[in-house]
Amino acid sequence: MWAHLLVALLACALITGDAAPPLDLVTCNDATVGAAVNLAIRHINEHHHHGYKFKLGEIQGHKYEKVGEGCNIDLQLMLFETKCHFTNPKAAEDCEMWEMGERGASASCTSMLSVQDGIATVTRHQCTTQQAMSNEDMFLTCPDCPSMMSLNDPDVMRVVAEAVQKYNQESNHQHYFALLEVGRALSAYIPSLGMVTYPKFALVETNCPKGSRIAPEACVPRCPDRAQYAMCGTSYSTINGVKSPECELYPAKNSAPLGPGEVEPVCASSFHQSAEATTCRTQMTNNDPALHHICPFPLAVQLPQQEQVHH
Repeated sequence: MWAHLLVALLACALITGDAAPPLDLVTCNDATVGAAVNLAIRHINEHHHHGYKFKLGEIQGHKYEKVGEGCNIDLQLMLFETKCHFTNPKAAEDCEMWEMGERGASASCTSMLSVQDGIATVTRHQCTTQQAMSNEDMFLTCPDCPSMMSLNDPDVMRVVAEAVQKYNQESNHQHYFALLEVGRALSAYIPSLGMVTYPKFALVETNCPKGSRIAPEACVPRCPDRAQYAMCGTSYSTINGVKSPECELYPAKNSAPLGPGEVEPVCASSFHQSAEATTCRTQMTNNDPALHHICPFPLAVQLPQQEQVHH
């Protein structure tokens, strides 16, 4: 059962974006609840600056409350994590969801919308993100399926660091790439190999040209709209060591060359080094270290403008 996952790493490819479909009009009519749900999920994904995109699993409830000439809409949604990292330009609606053995996550979300003067806006969302099935329950259902590991497990970080080094050595990019984040980490016992670790991780293009004397880990990532991203997978066993990563490459949104005298702009730190991440962690009731959780919106503490992270 696990054998097909052994070779299910991402193939090297250049992925072009699929434009998100236009949203239908949201009104205070129950007939447009689907449009309200689509707006709520798109809002969640647009404010989810780490991990993977989510899409609808089930509408668990909805309620309308008249307010003036408009209304408030309360949605109860079950979302499922997709295979598309947030840096992937593909629309969430077109992304595949993880299979059971690939250990996806689910999120139970409450989303509040306001409709006034014909304009619908999301005013709040709160989600509880959790493993679709715990390691213990998964073992009872599928003993051969992998276990989820903490994203910051020291062994995982060691494997990923070596894989990033291999990627920079073997790629033909003009610039070094740096680790953006670990997306998921699994482990499984393979009789011929022993325990095998399977991390997936996201890379971001830096300002350092290949061959520069600066260590890649010290390089500054390019601004989100000017950076290429890569989503990679590798494996590690004591017998085979760290395999060369296989990656999908996502092109930069803005590839226009700099003008005469212009220098590459420097942007805010990534999500994990931002005040947004710190504030998010303090507001979550469930903080499973194996997952990328959906942060509440709005955050209880207003972030300084320069610390807001956009990708």
